[in-house]
Amino acid sequence: MIFLDSDTLSYYFSGNKKIYDKIREAINNNEKMAITAINVYEILKGFRWHKNKNKELLFNNFLENILVFSINDNVIDLAADIYANLRVNGKVVGDADILIAAIVMNNKGKLITNNIKHYKNIKNLEVLNWLDE
Repeated sequence: MIFLDSDTLSYYFSGNKKIYDKIREAINNNEKMAITAINVYEILKGFRWHKNKNKELLFNNFLENILVFSINDNVIDLAADIYANLRVNGKVVGDADILIAAIVMNNKGKLITNNIKHYKNIKNLEVLNWLDE
């Protein structure tokens, strides 16, 4: 299963052809796609801050056709481990990124993001950048 990070979703809703084509390709290959509840929040807050009702409507329609995973007890436990490991190694990233990573890992997924630097130090997280492919 592939999880689309907020930046990938932003590229998609801004009309980036490469991301659009990769998402279409994944759909055509019957690959399961998902996002996290954290990503839903990040995208909605951006659309609302910019008062972009059209993109918000498109996003809400998009949500009807994609799996959305939330935080549960397993995710919280995994996120705490990720944070502790990062902190010990002096590589702390934001809580939202840690929670996204924990949700992806808990569901044995791959994260599609252009923000490789946010996730590169999280052990056992598979990260792909569709903009570089």
